[in-house]
Amino acid sequence: MVACALVLGSCGFDGRPLITENIGTTVDDSAELSLRVKQALKRAPQTAVSNIMVTKVSDDSVKLSGYVTDDATAHEAERVAGQVSGVRFVVNSLAVLR
Repeated sequence: MVACALVLGSCGFDGRPLITENIGTTVDDSAELSLRVKQALKRAPQTAVSNIMVTKVSDDSVKLSGYVTDDATAHEAERVAGQVSGVRFVVNSLAVLR
């Protein structure tokens, strides 16, 4: 009887589990944060044609890398990335081709 109560104790009235998510797993939102920054860079006129790589450094930080044609584009990319929701810090590792 006790074993039956333990088994059924975690089920709802219809027999389905009460807990439906995987316990112990974490959601990796690094791709989502990086994607939002990439999309913002593609929407900005000055950075739209640049080939800027975006990687997540921490929960609220991204790194910009790659090559741009001038300092103004590098600064604009940093500004745009910093305005994306969820981004608090931007590591600007962009190299300017001279």
